[in-house]
Amino acid sequence: MALGRILKLLMGGFQQSPSEILPEPQKTESDIKPDEVEATVIPTPAIELQSLDLTAIELPTSLGQDMINISMLQQELQNFVTGASDVQGAALVSPDGLALASVLPGGMDEERTAAMSASMLSLGERIGRELARGNVERIVVEGEKGYGVLIGCGSEAVLLVLAGAAVKQGILFLELKRVVARIAPLLA
Repeated sequence: MALGRILKLLMGGFQQSPSEILPEPQKTESDIKPDEVEATVIPTPAIELQSLDLTAIELPTSLGQDMINISMLQQELQNFVTGASDVQGAALVSPDGLALASVLPGGMDEERTAAMSASMLSLGERIGRELARGNVERIVVEGEKGYGVLIGCGSEAVLLVLAGAAVKQGILFLELKRVVARIAPLLA
């Protein structure tokens, strides 16, 4: 009954007082008798499908091509880590410090590694400006157990690569250029 009253209000305007609009206590199915049920049919305009000109509607031609394909990025990193000698892990990070894809050694936290990489890049770029060294090409952290190398992948991402102490730096830097050339188009 309350539904019928609400529909009448909507169809006929708000001519009733607020006290008439208040809902009645809800009835359960066992309380409702078949002769108490009201049904209101609201007419809807008919649509002629034959009159629609579908040739005038412009549909997008590149559905989903503007999105970054995370699985392809992940596969590219996996191939790089398994294919390059002495490379132990890699992570692709946004400049904001969010991980896009990663293949990291066990025990390394992806979120912390991503945040530290972005911070390290930001600090490195500032040092490069302050020391008048120009644009930073890569940042290398050398430790007793190996290297951590950060290199830009366009303006959209930074690649962190972890390599063992036995790696030949020339080969590593050459491999980095190659993987960046493969990853950068996937980010565009």
